[in-house]
Amino acid sequence: MGSDTTVLCYMNGEIIDRPNGVCYSCPPKKAILISNMKTYDELETKICHALSIDRTCIKLRMIFRYPICVANGSINYVQVPIGDDGDVRVMFNAVTQSSAPSTIEMYLETSPRDHQSVSISYTRPMHVEVAGPSMQMKEENTSPMGSNSATSPRIVHSYDDNVEPKIGMNLNESVMMAAKNFVDIPAGNDDADVKLFDEDEDYEDDEDNVDTDPPTKEVTSLGGEHEVSSPMSKELNWDAINAGSAKTLTARSGLWSESNDLFKGLRFKSKTDLQYAVKRHLIHKNQQLIVTESEPNLWAVKCRKWNEGCKWRLRACRLKTHNMFEITKYTNSHTCVYPKLSQDHSQLDSTLIAREIQNVVQRDPNISIAALHQIVKGKFGYDVHYRKVWEARKKAIERVFGDWDESYHLLPKWMNILKITNPGTKVDWKTSTLGGSHDNVRLIRVFWAFGASIEGFKHCRPLIQIDAIFLYGKYKGKLLIAMSMDANDNIFPLAFAVVEEESVDSWSWFLTAIRTHVTQREGICLISNCHVGIDEAVKDPRVGWNPPHAHHRYCLRHVADNFYEKYNNKVLKDLVYKAGCQHQSRKFQRCIEELKRLEDKCVGWFTRLDMKKWTQAYDEGYRYGLMTTNVDECINKVLKGAQMLPITAVVRMIFYHCVDYYEIRRAEIQAQIVNRDKYTAYAINKVANYEAKASGHTVAIFDKRNEVFEVTTNVHGSHINKGKNKQIVKLKERTCTCNKWQSFGIPCSHVLAVCTYAKIDGWELVDKYYKLDAYESCYTPQFNPIPHEAYWPTFDFPVVHSNPTLLRRKGRPRLPTTRNEIGQRESSGKIWCGICKQEGHNRRKCPSKVKR
Repeated sequence: MGSDTTVLCYMNGEIIDRPNGVCYSCPPKKAILISNMKTYDELETKICHALSIDRTCIKLRMIFRYPICVANGSINYVQVPIGDDGDVRVMFNAVTQSSAPSTIEMYLETSPRDHQSVSISYTRPMHVEVAGPSMQMKEENTSPMGSNSATSPRIVHSYDDNVEPKIGMNLNESVMMAAKNFVDIPAGNDDADVKLFDEDEDYEDDEDNVDTDPPTKEVTSLGGEHEVSSPMSKELNWDAINAGSAKTLTARSGLWSESNDLFKGLRFKSKTDLQYAVKRHLIHKNQQLIVTESEPNLWAVKCRKWNEGCKWRLRACRLKTHNMFEITKYTNSHTCVYPKLSQDHSQLDSTLIAREIQNVVQRDPNISIAALHQIVKGKFGYDVHYRKVWEARKKAIERVFGDWDESYHLLPKWMNILKITNPGTKVDWKTSTLGGSHDNVRLIRVFWAFGASIEGFKHCRPLIQIDAIFLYGKYKGKLLIAMSMDANDNIFPLAFAVVEEESVDSWSWFLTAIRTHVTQREGICLISNCHVGIDEAVKDPRVGWNPPHAHHRYCLRHVADNFYEKYNNKVLKDLVYKAGCQHQSRKFQRCIEELKRLEDKCVGWFTRLDMKKWTQAYDEGYRYGLMTTNVDECINKVLKGAQMLPITAVVRMIFYHCVDYYEIRRAEIQAQIVNRDKYTAYAINKVANYEAKASGHTVAIFDKRNEVFEVTTNVHGSHINKGKNKQIVKLKERTCTCNKWQSFGIPCSHVLAVCTYAKIDGWELVDKYYKLDAYESCYTPQFNPIPHEAYWPTFDFPVVHSNPTLLRRKGRPRLPTTRNEIGQRESSGKIWCGICKQEGHNRRKCPSKVKR
């Protein structure tokens, strides 16, 4: 980078989700200025030095706050772990392309390093004894033929910090011992073991038998290079060593890590790791390969331009000595060139991309393909196809969250341990037998509600919102949601269900389960959209949600969207929403008159709707001022990422998100308790706003015995036509003609003016559900952790299988491109031609189209 870049380092806090993406809960601990592009090692060194972190003892984990430009021009942020040089390039590339100042925001986590896997021969000097009863080096003849065998003896070393070296051997023996101490010779890695999986000796050329790497460095099991610690290595006669050795010594060997280059002798835990490392190496080198042999224990590749003279090739097989894949033949000399720089790479397939992005997908399964595409492009420099990234995300989800069909088998076990560890949790199933056997069933629906939520709802307002969202995974379906509102006006997750579709039957089943398992409270306000399945379910007395047991209300946003679908006019839609939000009937009628003036026919559309169900003015106070279902907030705080996952992962993620959500709420409550508040912040702020208005009101008492008052409002600043309104307050009946007291359960400005006039404590008129005690009681019930699967008890339940009729077709789902805030499509009202790009006609009627 040409200019300086500031790195803001955050530590000792937490990463939290916000509507615009992730952010950090703490201020930056340090600001570091970086003058040019850094490798991962240089960046880590710079940060550790600035923060006084000892890299030898402390392992540093870096998480970058990656900015992504979304469709409306705003910036969202996702978490991108920084683990290698490619990640560093992605990070600096994102900052370079950003319009904001050159600033990197990074969260840092530290943990102790594990030094147990470091070989002791690289950290301690060698001590040799050749005399006395406690000999420190001995020969063991491992050959079954005894001393006459041609097999070289194995040298066994022992180290003792308290033993000084003794001189009593000749120079050749000491040189040979020192060489075998500093050069790793895999035990038993002889020709017979290699030939078991690698018989193609004619394929070997002379280059493979020559070891050109200087044996002054070692690669340990950690994958890093270490200088030889003993000064003896500088004086060794390597010609004498090689001449005296029975076998060619391997200068480098060790277990592969992502920081390794490829070399002969490098080992891999699996064939998957081997393929990943080779492909990744060739992608960075801009080279291509073809597979010549592939078996469970063997993998051989060569350059795609082998026939044009390029001699690059690699062969690896699983060796019996360590049961790992090891590179046995490697010619690292590409001589081929390509005529132009490709925009894609054949080795950059969806499997490799899935491995690269799995950490990002684990943090945010709903991350967009565009964001992943930018991450891959920044890391490798290739503009891969959209479809390839789509498949990679699907594979990454399976790698992180498990197989889709296996997830159905695991679901009963997960639900059972959930009920055992979290008392009060309720689960309800609807299945059908499979093949006439009761041992195998097909899942139709599953309902669950956590015990902590059921207990906490007793202290919430008598209010439940229900809605449904799509599931976007391998299987189609809907996730039904029931939630309430706590004393601080936050969402309160209550119950969930996975169903095949929205219908009268599925909604009736869900609402019945809520009545049976969650709450039997009377007079609950049920807020939903206008789906016909919900309407019919609520009307059914067997379900238990018809008056007087409950009062059904519509989400005003859905009402306005349905109106828009009919009349396709955004001005009228906004006016409908404004009318529904009015607290006073006279203001509501004023909005309706305006609708008549703009479009006379549209007023008749409201005759089919019950006024109580969609208006604030005629609600009678059941909906506590809540006009919409807060499904967006629920998705962001509880359901984020769950829509893309296998079914058991859906339940698990919702569970852990609820755990986090409860902890956040408890922290807020504790802060208010320390502040000695008696009511929630929501109620305090609302009363404060009303008190500011009340100071300009005039109060007149009309009936002291019945507590009837008349309140005249003041003129609204420069608005001459606003103010001078009269409202009637009746304290005994707990009413005000402005209707806000009845709507929210919090005294309005007119009531507070009366309280000031009559020397009454206005806080005594606030509804009990807004008290801090009620808020605390909502989140007092605890969630309990889930033990390891090995400790789960056996559970007698049929094997659950997926519903094949819900299997989603392959390919990208087709979605409308222009959407409003809840997914309803809004037309621009204009027709554009895709050929001439002119307005007023489409492609079929384009005058410039060539006629055949």
